[in-house]
Amino acid sequence: MSFRASQVGKLWESISKHGWRDGSQQALLRWLRTQVGFTADVLGDYSYVLTEDAPPTLRASSAKELTIAWLIPEVGPGVGGLFNIFRAIHQLEQWGHRHRIYVVGDSATDAESMTNVARRDYFPITSAIEIFNGKVADSDALVASSWQTAYAARALSNTARKFYFVQDLEYLFYAPGSIAELARETYRWGFHGITGGQWIADVLNSEFKMNSSAFGFSYDRHVYSPAGKRTFPDGKKRILFYARPITPRRGFELGVLALSEIAKQLPETEFVFVGASDRGMKLPFPTVSPGILSPMELAALYRSCTAALILSFTNLSLLPLEVMACGCPVVSNRGANVEWLLNEDTTQLAAPTPEALAAAILEVLQNDSLRTLKTEAGLRFAERTDWGKEIKAIEAGFYRGLAECAVEQQHV
Repeated sequence: MSFRASQVGKLWESISKHGWRDGSQQALLRWLRTQVGFTADVLGDYSYVLTEDAPPTLRASSAKELTIAWLIPEVGPGVGGLFNIFRAIHQLEQWGHRHRIYVVGDSATDAESMTNVARRDYFPITSAIEIFNGKVADSDALVASSWQTAYAARALSNTARKFYFVQDLEYLFYAPGSIAELARETYRWGFHGITGGQWIADVLNSEFKMNSSAFGFSYDRHVYSPAGKRTFPDGKKRILFYARPITPRRGFELGVLALSEIAKQLPETEFVFVGASDRGMKLPFPTVSPGILSPMELAALYRSCTAALILSFTNLSLLPLEVMACGCPVVSNRGANVEWLLNEDTTQLAAPTPEALAAAILEVLQNDSLRTLKTEAGLRFAERTDWGKEIKAIEAGFYRGLAECAVEQQHV
């Protein structure tokens, strides 16, 4: 398969640390070519999509403890989508479910190293990672976790039911064309979706007639909280911006344009970028870019900010809840992809234009009572969420999908 998300993460980490060195420009160009679907060897890079559908052949289990086979992308540090996957596996292990974890990818060769990364950087799973070689052990549930792994799952039959762990609509990551359509096609295969949020479940049902079970988001209470030192520069406001220029769906350009208006009207404001380094960027205002931080350091940074601008044009990340849990009010864009979780009571929402977002930020910065209201509402909302409850929803999704399968098998 082509240049992967884990490689992009490593690339961006290198750029953040060292700037445009060590072949970063060439690596970025390779990645950009995959975004527009260009490759010099189409068959070599995309032959994995030429699979035939192999319907499940095993009977649906009625046991409480399930055997779940996961197909996941290559494992490296800091890959956002892996956090929820390993969080679910770790908790489901505690409830007696058995897991086999297979990494799908041409360059995946060191299973032991990836197992160590998963246990060190994500969650202390007891299951070991294996390299996918075209076969998997028998399972009650076979789970694809990305559009590429869905093609691998399509060709496997030794399971009772196929599932799709969908954390975002991946076809929206690409410009209209071949790659977007290859990703879109995977939602038409009758897998049972387990989706990160109700928005995705609704889209999959309405556009692809795909049955899905949704789970919500929460945060790590051991890390993110309002308790701790809250330092504000003397007489200054500080805005946190989730800056991901390499990830178009996070609205980097729109955010910079909105913040430039803040800089004009409140020139003493400080701007803190997280998610990417500001090295090499030409920005219309000075920024603070702390670089790669530990979760505890991030929590301290969130507590020190007056407001946070977090944009998203596909599904939300976990960041809004983590920031709200630290007592920092969030400003975000309107849209069904955002408002399945955030609302006017907990968040300052605005139309996705520079003017509207700038006005929303200014209102939070200048209206102390509004800022307090949003901060307290955000805290209450975050505290009502619970990962244990959401993993239970994931577990229920597996049971639901298998129950549907059992009914279908009875009529065969």
